[in-house]
Amino acid sequence: MLKRKPLTALLSLTLGLVGPLPLLAQTDASDSQRVGNIQYGNILDPTGWGAFAVPDPAGMSYLHAGQLRTPTGMLYPWPHQIPDEAPLGTGDWTYTGLVEFGYIHTSGDRNDEFFRMYSGLKNGAALSLLAFSALNPKTGQYVDFRGSRLSSQDQYYRLRTGSYGNYHIEAFYRDIPHTLSTTAYPLWNGVGSTNLTLPNGLATGSTPAQVQAVEANRPRQTLSVTRQSEGVSWESALTRNWIGYAGVTSEHRTGDRDWGGPMYLSYFFAAPGPGGPGTPSIPGTSGGQYDTVRPVDFTTTDVNLGLRNKGGAAGWLFNFTMTGSFFRDNKSTLDYAVPFAVAPGYNSVVTGGTWSLEPDNNYYNVRLEASHPLKLWHGEFSISAAYSSMRQNDALQAPLSPMYCPSGQFIGTTGIACANWNTTAALSQQDGDARIDSGLLNLRLDFRPSAKFSWHLNLRQRDEDNMTRYTMYNPLTGQYGYVPENGAESTATRQTELFQPDSPLYQSNFAQIASIPFTYDDRKTELGGSYRVNQNNTLSASYLLDYQTPRPRERTYINDQHFKLGWDTKAFGDASLRLSYEYQKRTGGPYNPDPYLDAYSPSLPGYLLPAVGYTAFTVAQMYMYDMSNLDASKLRAILTKPLGSTATFTATLYGNRLRYGADIGRQSYDTTGADLSWDWEPTAATSMSIHAGIESSRLKQGNVNDNEALTFSSPEQADAQFGGPFFPYANFWTATDNERDVDAGAHFRHVFSPRVRFDLDYDYTYSRGLNSYDYASLGAISTVYLSILTAADIGNSFPPNVYRMQTLTGNLNLTLTRRVGMRLYGKYEFGNYADWNYAGFNTPADLIVGNRVFTELGPQPHWHAMVVGVFMTVKL
Repeated sequence: MLKRKPLTALLSLTLGLVGPLPLLAQTDASDSQRVGNIQYGNILDPTGWGAFAVPDPAGMSYLHAGQLRTPTGMLYPWPHQIPDEAPLGTGDWTYTGLVEFGYIHTSGDRNDEFFRMYSGLKNGAALSLLAFSALNPKTGQYVDFRGSRLSSQDQYYRLRTGSYGNYHIEAFYRDIPHTLSTTAYPLWNGVGSTNLTLPNGLATGSTPAQVQAVEANRPRQTLSVTRQSEGVSWESALTRNWIGYAGVTSEHRTGDRDWGGPMYLSYFFAAPGPGGPGTPSIPGTSGGQYDTVRPVDFTTTDVNLGLRNKGGAAGWLFNFTMTGSFFRDNKSTLDYAVPFAVAPGYNSVVTGGTWSLEPDNNYYNVRLEASHPLKLWHGEFSISAAYSSMRQNDALQAPLSPMYCPSGQFIGTTGIACANWNTTAALSQQDGDARIDSGLLNLRLDFRPSAKFSWHLNLRQRDEDNMTRYTMYNPLTGQYGYVPENGAESTATRQTELFQPDSPLYQSNFAQIASIPFTYDDRKTELGGSYRVNQNNTLSASYLLDYQTPRPRERTYINDQHFKLGWDTKAFGDASLRLSYEYQKRTGGPYNPDPYLDAYSPSLPGYLLPAVGYTAFTVAQMYMYDMSNLDASKLRAILTKPLGSTATFTATLYGNRLRYGADIGRQSYDTTGADLSWDWEPTAATSMSIHAGIESSRLKQGNVNDNEALTFSSPEQADAQFGGPFFPYANFWTATDNERDVDAGAHFRHVFSPRVRFDLDYDYTYSRGLNSYDYASLGAISTVYLSILTAADIGNSFPPNVYRMQTLTGNLNLTLTRRVGMRLYGKYEFGNYADWNYAGFNTPADLIVGNRVFTELGPQPHWHAMVVGVFMTVKL
């Protein structure tokens, strides 16, 4: 057997450079960062290595009959048996390999989206695993290949080769399916393309009844996205002390998914909708709301280059990396025709619109890390510096589409000519010209004055510069702002998003006229240390000051202080207990509820304040959660208790309590949870584990409804004070989100004989969310709803959302001959799902609600599905 040199072993552990199949049996380095953090597995074998995960009865060492524990009391896993090797030809190479193939059959609710979410299971033949490994013990060269193909959307292949202590090369290809919906009934033709057209019988200006009649006969479709990833990497010892590495990965996502459309003024209702009282959904009188389907067809390419040394250089250790990420969208726009007019009976030339999809963009990062030992107090000095840049300079599209707003036409009676807005000449610049640069410098000192005491000082400065600037100015008209949503607004409100100095029609309009370049600088200073009181007790403490200067934001600076205390003890027999407590206090400068006025028309020369002023941006007491004061406490306890020499009990308890000190905005957020597990491995042939985790969270926030009777009609609309005429106390409301999540399972492994191995897994997932609310008076309810709702209709909460899933998975491995085996696989999954947002969506016709168009009925409330497979395993 090849003995690994210390350096080779170190590289294998720290860099994921592992060798051929005999050594891969110990660990599968699927998480190699050189080619992307991708897990090579599938529903039949989530680890991607189950066929070789046979514990070795020899244990950890010939000198120790059983297992060993980590310093914290956890059992090390049993090492895996090394597969038999055979000579490869007449040279020094040996090899081992395995192929597993068979048949898969699914039954029950096989089209449920939760069952199909991340698997491409189809009835038929499947190659569950193909593995081959070769090794030359004399030269240290190795080759390893592993692959699986369940379907054309669910497969992976990986090749690794190299020479121990010299170089390593890896390449892979991976398909991962992601089913988003199996109950979609898109209204439009052309799903998957960039041009969504209305089906026969519909045109812009159709009535809800006409659209509903067509939707009732639309075909059912599945919306899904497939991720196709591939990559190659190289790593090599360039000299005695220097190692270089390089890697390129590319991920191509294709498919289609739900997407939006224009959503404006479709909420003036006359009667409750299909969900019953309290769910107002029947026809609006203006605009439309559309749930469309967009194509997904983009590629992300990542490039990594690096150089590091493992010694020398006068005691310095260096690590230099260069990273680039390049996003390319193969479909830049989405055109869609709309079935409803901008307003009922409104004869508009605007019959559709265009969405701009994600632009091409680049990311660059350069980083240098260095460390050097110090003679003082056995210390070490380390420094890291980095520069990164995010850039996007895609060509901008015209504000209106010439397809749906042709030249020579006007938008209603506004006098807005399509020719002045359906061309890129209406833009103040032709490209995005977006860029954000960041710089990072981190200095750290670590000292160990004695065997019991250590301390550290860390200084970190990160500066961000957002250089993106865009002014919404149309040179053809001399107007600032934009024509919104390709004509989704009616003629009466068309003027509200445009500003023009010295124009009686537009000079008093409050409109956004520029982008807002959000950015921040961040300086962190941390001082901490630990002291070992005795053999069983260690105390630790640290203080961190995080000073942030965001701009333009509600506060010009933030002071975020963190106090941390820790206690590690073995004072309770053979059990180990780790306790940690953190207190966080955030304060900052004076709070400005509206720091964004520079991006709006009142900041421009020529703006004429209307007689009634302009509407308050928000209530003055509204605190953004990341800008508000904060008092937070976080407590965590981790207990590890060995049970004899073959079992371990672990428990983690934690609780977080956050108070934001605000009535308007986020008020509090509390989380409590526990994780329990019991692991038992009496022999290499038997193992069993049980785990359970539960977490509860409560998020509370408050807000105040504006007095809509004053909007655009009274100077009091500019009063931003809580309790004033525009934001009265009577309009105050609160909302509370309560969540509870449970995750539990049991796992059993047993080798009955050298020929029979059985695995059984049970997993349970449960989630329940309840959104409740309270209000001071009915004034907190929008006037849109008050005409059709009573206090009894409103109630105090929405129905709970519940998700529950249980799975039972079994594997029976039978050895038939020395080289041939059989695997019987079975998985049964059942669950239920309830979401009040889908209430009333029972048939395709229900997806048309007034002037609103939805796309999917939602997941089925109950599902049962089964997968069975029979596979032959042949050792090569």
